[in-house]
Amino acid sequence: MFETGAVAATFTERVRSQLRDEVLDAASAVVFAGGWASLRMQTVADQVGISRRTLYYEFGNKTGLAEALILRITERFLDGVEAALTSADDLATGWEAAVLSALRAAEVDPVLSTVLTGAAREDFLPLLTSEGTQVIDYATTRMADTALTRWPDRSQRDTKLAAEATVRLALSHIVRPSGDTAQAARDIAELATGYLSRATG
Repeated sequence: MFETGAVAATFTERVRSQLRDEVLDAASAVVFAGGWASLRMQTVADQVGISRRTLYYEFGNKTGLAEALILRITERFLDGVEAALTSADDLATGWEAAVLSALRAAEVDPVLSTVLTGAAREDFLPLLTSEGTQVIDYATTRMADTALTRWPDRSQRDTKLAAEATVRLALSHIVRPSGDTAQAARDIAELATGYLSRATG
């Protein structure tokens, strides 16, 4: 027999999750159409059919909405990272494939491309760099956990350090590309896996 409270809680969580998805879809469409500067809380609320107060309650402010949008984009990138690590025969090959997957995904993501090339680029960049702690922590944890599942003999601390360095370097390349993407992926992976190999040795 189901607990009424548990059922109600589950239903509420599902409704809230669906609402967040609708809001993020609307925000993505607004940013893609008009750039980062065009994003207004009232515009998003109107498109979803909710009050601005509800939107502020859920996300706090425009920065909170932007962070949620970035996290969703990041999560999609990390699906490819996890697939690359999980299917790899060795650490070096898997790490490079994982980084390349993320960098390639960033190149073709319409929302990320819009904000990184638009007039409001400098307003957005801190959310990926100096103020992007939530994104960095989330991406680091997922990458490190996946790597440790695939190679459980590795040190948890060293793997997390390598994952964090990888995430920060990958974000740096995404924000300010410094050359060929494939070469960047090789360089980042070489640094990370080189550290892991020396730490293990």
